[in-house]
Amino acid sequence: MEKHFESLLSFVPDLLHRRILDLGSGRGKFLIDMSRRGAEVVGYEKSEEYADISREELRSAGLSAEVVVGSGESLPFPDGSFGFINMSEVIEHVEDPDAVLRETYRVLKRGGGMYVSVPNRFGYKDPHYHLYFVNWLPRSWSEAYIRLRGKAKNYDGKAGRQQLSAMHYYTYDEFRRLVASVGFGFIDTRKEKIRRMPLFKRMFFVPVYAFFRPWYFDTFHFFLTREK
Repeated sequence: MEKHFESLLSFVPDLLHRRILDLGSGRGKFLIDMSRRGAEVVGYEKSEEYADISREELRSAGLSAEVVVGSGESLPFPDGSFGFINMSEVIEHVEDPDAVLRETYRVLKRGGGMYVSVPNRFGYKDPHYHLYFVNWLPRSWSEAYIRLRGKAKNYDGKAGRQQLSAMHYYTYDEFRRLVASVGFGFIDTRKEKIRRMPLFKRMFFVPVYAFFRPWYFDTFHFFLTREK
């Protein structure tokens, strides 16, 4: 969590002075970490069970933060309510990613930012099932491959889509087009870190990253901005 926080600070130096929405807050790790740092943060989670765990962890730590249960496709917050949104390991599990992104755009203030992680459709190792090459298969074959490898899981559906064939994975360009259609500005955090390197390092890492990006990374990391 410390690494994630430091990465966010490099893009949002005043993060702790912004009102934060942790969308898909799960069991509350980021929510609790931000609360400990003194930030005003709201957790938003589909699973009532996970929300209860977060509330209990907050109480145990002597912290106070609001945890709301609901769907990301319909956020119960006024326009421009937050200066920053954290959406880590969430987009793949929702029912309608386009609707969720439009809702986050609505509740984000002008000049606000959002971190989002996105599973790579053709990453050579799957981030959820930890299998190599399963994402190179047609989705109609993936569940059979998962069962063959003994990695099948049973889910109750309360925390969103969990079967690989039902989750939303994207190529880099697919997700870039999606967020552009909503109106977000788009920053690839890995590419931005390379851009900040000295020139001689950039000259090496830019082509290396371009080669590995489509297939090596299991997840893309983006910082989205609302300028209008």
